[in-house]
Amino acid sequence: MDKLVRQIEIPLAKKIIEKAGLYIVQKKDLERLAEVSADAYEDYPLHNWFSKGKYDKKASKLLMLISLKTMTEDAIIYADSEDLNGFAVWLPFGFTGNKALPFLFSGGFKLILHSGPGIISRLSTYEKYSMNLKKEFTDNYDWYLFNISVKKSEQGKGIASKLLRPMLKFCDDEKMVAYLETHKGSNVGFYNHYGFELKKEECITKTTVTHYSMVRVPFDNNK
Repeated sequence: MDKLVRQIEIPLAKKIIEKAGLYIVQKKDLERLAEVSADAYEDYPLHNWFSKGKYDKKASKLLMLISLKTMTEDAIIYADSEDLNGFAVWLPFGFTGNKALPFLFSGGFKLILHSGPGIISRLSTYEKYSMNLKKEFTDNYDWYLFNISVKKSEQGKGIASKLLRPMLKFCDDEKMVAYLETHKGSNVGFYNHYGFELKKEECITKTTVTHYSMVRVPFDNNK
């Protein structure tokens, strides 16, 4: 990640998040966030595929915890409040995927012991596929919504909207594209509501998991 992005863009975005009354996540919160994600992603098609077709809550939690640990310096990770009912993870322009060694040393070996070595191959296959699409649609000049999760018991209460709106306004102000992917068709309409346009819908190679690539161009407030 470019040092200037870390020094300028990430602190600037964090100020917007804090101004909106949201909570910037601390390292001590990562374990609880992984729990929130594992709850929210129960029976999520991509996570099921990572675990050879059957949802594995422990594997899902480990995967999110490892990702969060490797992204703490490069990402903006924030929650609705210190209660951590929901959270979002955004990565700034220039992100091209996780690095292998930080992933392994942040818990990757534990994941392999739990799920078997095949999960690394599946993760690698997916990341290469997804990052190629991101580059195709944004040339990696985007704010990337890596994850948004809300506890099942708290869904339908407007938390996802509360998490999305400040960063999308920031993208508008900075004239930056926002990018995300989802693997549930029912999510596409939700993101359409916030200005994301579906760019590609296809099954990930050699899987039955449908990948939806979505791009949001910045809204011009002067028009």
